[in-house]
Amino acid sequence: MKKINTFTICIFIFLLLSISGCSVLKTKNESVSRVNTSVKQKTDQAIMYSNKNKPTNKPTWDVVFERIYQNTEKYEIDVFIPKIIGNGLKQEVYEKINSVLKKYAEQQIEDIKKISAGSEGDSGLYPYTLYIKYEWDKSVEPYVSFLFEEYSYTGGAHGLTQIEGFTFDLRTGNSIKLVNYLNNDQQKLIKNYINFARALCNDLDDPPYGVFSAQDNQKAFDEDLFEDMVFKNNGLLICFEPYKIASYARGVVRFWFDLKELKNKEVNTEFDLSNYGIIKKLLSMNLSEIRKEFGLPVEIYSYEGGLLYKTKSGLLFSFDFNSVERLEDMTKAYVNSFSAGDNIKLFGISLKGSLSDLDKKLENIKELKKLVKELMKSGAAILYYMNSVKL
Repeated sequence: MKKINTFTICIFIFLLLSISGCSVLKTKNESVSRVNTSVKQKTDQAIMYSNKNKPTNKPTWDVVFERIYQNTEKYEIDVFIPKIIGNGLKQEVYEKINSVLKKYAEQQIEDIKKISAGSEGDSGLYPYTLYIKYEWDKSVEPYVSFLFEEYSYTGGAHGLTQIEGFTFDLRTGNSIKLVNYLNNDQQKLIKNYINFARALCNDLDDPPYGVFSAQDNQKAFDEDLFEDMVFKNNGLLICFEPYKIASYARGVVRFWFDLKELKNKEVNTEFDLSNYGIIKKLLSMNLSEIRKEFGLPVEIYSYEGGLLYKTKSGLLFSFDFNSVERLEDMTKAYVNSFSAGDNIKLFGISLKGSLSDLDKKLENIKELKKLVKELMKSGAAILYYMNSVKL
């Protein structure tokens, strides 16, 4: 009887808990429900994302490639030819561009075949080789750029690497020269930076001394400087084939310049040496920081053992010749000292004007005397270019 009563009580409690919503099963159901809700939310999010990225009828275009691979006893050819497809451009435009690109590649193929056919006595050097790869960019509207890198071997110690750049106007299909995209000042900024790099980096050939003494004795280099230049990532990419400014082992040398940087609009053009902290900061800057804050060099100079990088602000930063082993580490080069031109301010006072006027303005500035003491303690070097102020 007691067993029956106990069993009855247990059933009663179980039913009571179920009705009150306090059962373990109910809790599990709620947990499952929450999980299902979360999954549903994720599904809805996925559907919404998918809807946003559904194909549209908007005209588009892209670049694909045609591969030509030929392998014989005399030559091996592996060439990739870019080709524009899609309905986002006028047919006559992309056909015109594709024709130029294909003609270039086919000409290289024809040349290697002619060379191999005319070298019967050099069969020990076979197979001759031709490899062509490419990269392309459409970051700057309304243009598209293609950069071909060609490697060929026709005997000798090693092969030959050549670069060929093409840029087209997508409105007309015409090939354009990007040097015409730059004004004289922008061209000069690029030349200055590249020649500065050549003098700073150990793995690049030093520029002729005439670059620094304003003599025009590197005319051939200047003429070829912008030959292999293309648009890349909202900037300009300039390439140099082996032997142009570096050894064969160094390979293709590349310099990239942001278009915003070339416009020079965000560069700090006014500078005030108002406290020791600013001077200390300038002396601890590397080339990357200088380029970011003050821009590309408006002029470059040399002195015994060193280089001067003149900025638009009037500050000149000093570096050692060949102080960086590799071009890739160039931006890590640190300043030795800096000089201040006459458009720099000292404690808010312009250095322009006669020395006597500057003496009168500066002689009563207590902060300046403190600054001199700090500089003498730290051994920091600061020069005043074009103006020496009596302290």
